[in-house]
Amino acid sequence: MLQNFGGTVEGYLNDLWRYRVNDSTWTWISGNKTTGSEGYYGDKGIPSVGNAPGARNQAVGCYDSLRKEFWLFGGANPDGENL
Repeated sequence: MLQNFGGTVEGYLNDLWRYRVNDSTWTWISGNKTTGSEGYYGDKGIPSVGNAPGARNQAVGCYDSLRKEFWLFGGANPDGENL
C-alpha cells in the first residue's frame, strides 16, 4: 500500500490518497479538493482532527514500522518556498 500527499501539475494541494497495490485502487483519505489551501495547525502539542497541513507540492512522507504513524516532510508551498 502506498500513500500520496500534495500537489500535481494542476496546482498545490493538501490531499492525502491511499493506493492499494493488490487491487490497483486509489482512495481519498483527507484534505481539501481545491488548490492553494492554507494550513491549520491549532495549538502546539494538542492533537485535533481539525489540523491540516497547507497545500504543497513535492512533499515526501513515510510510515513507522507498525504503520500507525505517518510523517510528512517538506514540499514547496504556492509561494514557491520550500518547507
